[in-house]
Amino acid sequence: MANKRKIPINNNSAQNSSESEAQHRDKELEETGVVPPEVFSESPEEADIVVESTAEEVLPEDIRILKERCEEAERRAEEEHDNFLRTLADFTNYRRRAREELEQVRKFATEDFIIRLLPILDNFERAIKAAEETKNFDSLHGGVILILRQLRDLLAKEGVEPIKAVGEKFDPMKHEAVARVDTTEYPDETIVEEVRTGYTMNGRVIRPSAVKVAHHPRVDQDG
Repeated sequence: MANKRKIPINNNSAQNSSESEAQHRDKELEETGVVPPEVFSESPEEADIVVESTAEEVLPEDIRILKERCEEAERRAEEEHDNFLRTLADFTNYRRRAREELEQVRKFATEDFIIRLLPILDNFERAIKAAEETKNFDSLHGGVILILRQLRDLLAKEGVEPIKAVGEKFDPMKHEAVARVDTTEYPDETIVEEVRTGYTMNGRVIRPSAVKVAHHPRVDQDG
């Protein structure tokens, strides 16, 4: 805000004195920031003019620094935004490549398993053909047992193992009860028959065993 002060214009005879008083007032105003009272109590006959002292058209130092900091912050924000967009694009490309690689792994893993399964399928076909030619049941039975063993060995290499059932205590995490058998020949809740074999893969149940479970009949106490 502009500071205002009055500069009196005196006659030529009092010019030196007035200049001295004006210098004194300016000095007092500069030191205290308060306009001397005599400035406002001058004679009305004096011709006064009001001079406005305006500040230089230059930003104060603190505003200049703040402006520079804002400009620097904007520049960094733009750089960070660009970096974010590049990182996002790289991550999107990485996810796409990872998904494609995973699909390739699954594809070739299945292909490898099928290749190892094909010889067992060949044995099935040969066993059936031999049974049709010889009409020999024992030969067919022996061939099927051999093929079953080959198939289980192949599954074992993939981490697939049958779940123990008959004689084991019923475990709902591994077994599925399809029937209850009233008997006292086995401990209560013991599996007495396996209807369908269950399997685990690498220790995780992929299919529970379907079983029949022993159940002790209740004794009629009234009888």
